[in-house]
Amino acid sequence: MKIRRLAELSLVISGLVLYSGQGSAGTWQNAVSSRVVTEFDSNPVMSSTNPVSIWRFVLEPGYTFLGKIGEDELKAGLGLQIERSSNKTLSQNRDSPYAFVEWLHQMDKGEFGISTRYAEIATRNATIDAISLVPVNSTRASSTTSGRWSRAVSERNTIAVDGFYESVHYNGGNFVDFAHQSGGVRFSHALSELSTTFLRLSGEKYLPADGGPSSRQALATLGFDWKVENTDLTMQLGNYRGGGNSGWQGGATVLSTGQQTQLALNANRQITSSGLGGFVKADQVSGGWRYALSENSNTGIDLQWLKNHSISINNIHTSEGVWLQRNINPLWGMRTYFLHNNIGGGVGVESASSNIIGISFVYSDSDF
Repeated sequence: MKIRRLAELSLVISGLVLYSGQGSAGTWQNAVSSRVVTEFDSNPVMSSTNPVSIWRFVLEPGYTFLGKIGEDELKAGLGLQIERSSNKTLSQNRDSPYAFVEWLHQMDKGEFGISTRYAEIATRNATIDAISLVPVNSTRASSTTSGRWSRAVSERNTIAVDGFYESVHYNGGNFVDFAHQSGGVRFSHALSELSTTFLRLSGEKYLPADGGPSSRQALATLGFDWKVENTDLTMQLGNYRGGGNSGWQGGATVLSTGQQTQLALNANRQITSSGLGGFVKADQVSGGWRYALSENSNTGIDLQWLKNHSISINNIHTSEGVWLQRNINPLWGMRTYFLHNNIGGGVGVESASSNIIGISFVYSDSDF
């Protein structure tokens, strides 16, 4: 099924590329990229008793296509992550493809868009599902389709309607395949040119593929967007009810950009569908700081703390990373990085950690 889905999207993308070459009226742009990575991981399976290190090699070629004809914008892309390991028992070799198609139509007072995407990823990289230890061969494959319509109903007021469907399949591990459906409506009111308040009402449904009981929840969220000088602030707080549970979710995001620096902070509680079963509640705090050393060099620090309330052991994941990036020329860049990961949080359970040191070369040629 997943091969069929990827093949369908690839055929659509190929058709778009061929169509763009027929001289049709419009603007047609392309982007080709590739990332080559080699890294050392001191404890890929996050063992607290017997850590064993590996070397990992990753190649990520990608292609993106963008076309604009009148009021329509069409964007599509495909790529592949090729991963090879010095020890396949600890970190399996894998080929993880992705493909997507997005269509956006602009109207006089609004827009309408549809998108679809297929992607595979190692489960250890899926934030919520991977907070516990997972088998090295575990893979998460997802197919998503979404749509959004928005319209300005007055000078200051906008209404938007959205829908989302996702089908997730796991290969390896004690995870439950599932489908996730959601839809909502958002009412926005511009208080000024720099600030907007909004109310979003939505509903979600979780459908496990093993025939187990489905779960539903309804959410009502109030939010506020504010921009001043070089800072963007978003705050939202909502209440969810469903499956005999209720509580709050939401958080705040701050993005501040200076002449040489950029600071991004995020703190939130989210309710997410997961292969761990049903809706999962998680708290997350993250921050990133970036500083321009020169016109061609940047450095930065990334921090993250995540707690999964749905499991009792190894339910806290933290990571701290530093990196240095240098643009070699307009097409090539190089990045060196260090990342420290830690999991723990269970009473009487030893924590486990790993250190990753790597270097990557990135090629990017785009006429966007």
